[in-house]
Amino acid sequence: MKKIFLTLIILTLTSCMVSKKAFDEKCCALECEIKELNDKATGMELKEQLLRQTIFDLQNSIDSLKLKNDTIK
Repeated sequence: MKKIFLTLIILTLTSCMVSKKAFDEKCCALECEIKELNDKATGMELKEQLLRQTIFDLQNSIDSLKLKNDTIK
């Protein structure tokens, strides 16, 4: 009876270790995915910021050209 009980305890502990390893691997994979998505989001924010600055500069140049045309007339 004692041997059966010890065998059950050992099997239970080893199965917990396998589950923990699988869980740790899954967590690591998800952390890598999160990091990649955060990097992509940061890149997209930078692109958006650059586009907004370019649009602002274009609007300013258009406004200055309109002013120049008004003063020439």
